[in-house]
Amino acid sequence: MPSSLISLGANLGNTLETMRAAARLVRESFHGDQLCFSSILKTPPVGGPSGQSDFLNAIVRIDHHLSVWEVWERIKRIENQLGRQRQRRWESRRIDIDLILHGEQRVWTPHLKVPHPRMSMRTFVMRPACEVGSELVDPVTGLTIGELSRRLESLDSPRIAVACSSASLLEQIEAVLEELPDPKDPKEVQLRVCTDPRRWWQGAYLADLHVACVEIPDPESVQWEDYCLQWAKAMGFVDDSSSPRPIEQPATPGLGARYLLPGIDIPWVCHELQAARLALRCPLVPSGDAWVL
Repeated sequence: MPSSLISLGANLGNTLETMRAAARLVRESFHGDQLCFSSILKTPPVGGPSGQSDFLNAIVRIDHHLSVWEVWERIKRIENQLGRQRQRRWESRRIDIDLILHGEQRVWTPHLKVPHPRMSMRTFVMRPACEVGSELVDPVTGLTIGELSRRLESLDSPRIAVACSSASLLEQIEAVLEELPDPKDPKEVQLRVCTDPRRWWQGAYLADLHVACVEIPDPESVQWEDYCLQWAKAMGFVDDSSSPRPIEQPATPGLGARYLLPGIDIPWVCHELQAARLALRCPLVPSGDAWVL
């Protein structure tokens, strides 16, 4: 029986009532399955437009016999019932429900990626996930949820290593990062050139987050997930074990959070890196609110 982890988040309107309504709909939608709810945490907004209110965040574990697509369709239906409208990335939202993990299954499509590609870098996801599924294994890293969560407990500034697929891409990212208003320790974000997907991790083994940013030659006609498939396989986002000639994946014991970015919109790439810095050390406060189901 696979276990799924889904995240609930809200920071618009009566957030507590919205979270409770979402939880009730989740229970109704997965009637007959075993559900376990984490505590509700309050967190500052990470990466979105300025002026947003704090978020309430929680994780629900569901043990069931459904496919990954059935779970995804049900949670999207709940979002629609609660009036979620996706207009601007990381904007204030009435409700946000994401499929974080589905057993050991890996999905890599433009519409759905499982495990969630930013899961292991987000304190506000990993901490409540640890409450309900610390023993579950992330198939991308091979580490348990508990192990991944503990890696985010450091008080040191986060270290992000970025492997750029070309020197020109590195120069563009570096130039934009230097112009950002938020001052930072230059050691926090380290950039290097890496043209070989199999070597995406080398040179920065102790980083809190490893990012591969791949230049896309013709983004108007090429789906970036297809163009970056070799990178996705080498980084573990795609299960390549059944391929006639699987990608060589060098042994990287203990290597944790990773993220694959298309090098299409450089300001957006830099925004993602800044958001990752905040998410890696996001402060969490128990809301003190109870579920009413």
